[in-house]
Amino acid sequence: MSEFSIIEKYFEPLSKTGALDDDAAVLDVPQGQQLVVTSDTSNRGDHFVEELSPSDAARKCLRSNLSDLAAMGADPFVYQLNLALPKEIDEQWLAGFAGGLEADQKEFGILLSGGDTTAMSAGALSVSITALGLVPPGEAVPRGGAQPGDLVVVTGPLGDACLDRLRLPYPRTAIAPLIRRYAKASVDISDGLPADLGHICAVSGLAAQIEFAKIPFSKKVQEALRDGKTTPQDILTWGEDYELALAVAPEDFESFKAEAVKQGVEPVAIGDFTEGNQEVQVLDESGKPLSFQKTGWQHF
Repeated sequence: MSEFSIIEKYFEPLSKTGALDDDAAVLDVPQGQQLVVTSDTSNRGDHFVEELSPSDAARKCLRSNLSDLAAMGADPFVYQLNLALPKEIDEQWLAGFAGGLEADQKEFGILLSGGDTTAMSAGALSVSITALGLVPPGEAVPRGGAQPGDLVVVTGPLGDACLDRLRLPYPRTAIAPLIRRYAKASVDISDGLPADLGHICAVSGLAAQIEFAKIPFSKKVQEALRDGKTTPQDILTWGEDYELALAVAPEDFESFKAEAVKQGVEPVAIGDFTEGNQEVQVLDESGKPLSFQKTGWQHF
């Protein structure tokens, strides 16, 4: 198949903008909105495993970008897709991949607006997505807005990705308006809680203390920890949870939680932001810091 026949057969149906027929997309940004733009590259074998179905691989790649939009309080708008495919094209894989994108476009209200398709040698495969979201002017949530005394809040259970690399994340786009309203700072948990929370601390000029006992875990993770099949370090630093870590004022937490629960999300307060040296401490039940050899995933 040629590049253009691939686009016409598999990706043109995912776009209602007409942009795939031209060299670039021309988009009307709705009046009274700002664009939030994020990009993420996923390589087969590194960021999604071979065992993941083509459909789920597509959904995981798209959802990692949607999680970044949610962290900024942005509602999904459109996305660009760049594919670097093996020279020996697997049409069955392409069909499944496009089907996964189509399913998540319906799930999260986003459209394909363009991109690029190229070939790679030696069977390598890489997916690069740039997602665009919308926020009212001045309402995008940064990493640097946390204040001493704010609660450290996470939007759901952590650690399941460490135990199951076939797990699909679920980005918290449904509560983007609540993130804008209640969160002073926000980051998506893609590289591990200590590492990603550390980004808020670094930009905000604060430290954070979180209590391991308060962190929400699924029953599967709790059992693995209890049985010694995993460790607190592994669970918290593996990454790919794609929940959000937020700074929320204590007086706002119950209102935020009540409204989020209506959207199927149950935030949990697990610690506090404090004055300090931009360090993230995870405390055990006796209040002593746990010792970790690393804070999260590192690409290099």
